[in-house]
Amino acid sequence: MKLLVRLAAILGASLLYSIVMTNFFPTEDADIGAGLIYFAALIVVSGAWGLWDGYHSTVLPPVFVRWAVVALVVGLSGPLKIWFEEGRDAGVLLSDLRYLTPFVAGLVLAPAAVGIALGYALDGRDRSLPQSTSRHPSL
Repeated sequence: MKLLVRLAAILGASLLYSIVMTNFFPTEDADIGAGLIYFAALIVVSGAWGLWDGYHSTVLPPVFVRWAVVALVVGLSGPLKIWFEEGRDAGVLLSDLRYLTPFVAGLVLAPAAVGIALGYALDGRDRSLPQSTSRHPSL
């Protein structure tokens, strides 16, 4: 469920951002500023949400795997969105899958991983392993 919430929030916000930028700020030029704002938003949201997840988690691997899946899906959504909006060209799709997907996935996963680690470290809970109560008899 946590995975679906993160996917819905990030993909929904990405779609909403795309609709707002296209309809309210139309331009014929390449709008590099809008892309940079989108990338910065991905970094900030992923890092902050990763920090929250790390702070509230008891074990790290499931949280990191969750964010890796989110990063992969968000990374794949970019080339697929371009493919459906701009025309179906297999060469462009393969190029975007090869170069754009890892870049966007990295913009999600790297800040999330740093946030997870920082949140986990800042938590302050005692996570030491419990001592065994049964002792083996000495020989």
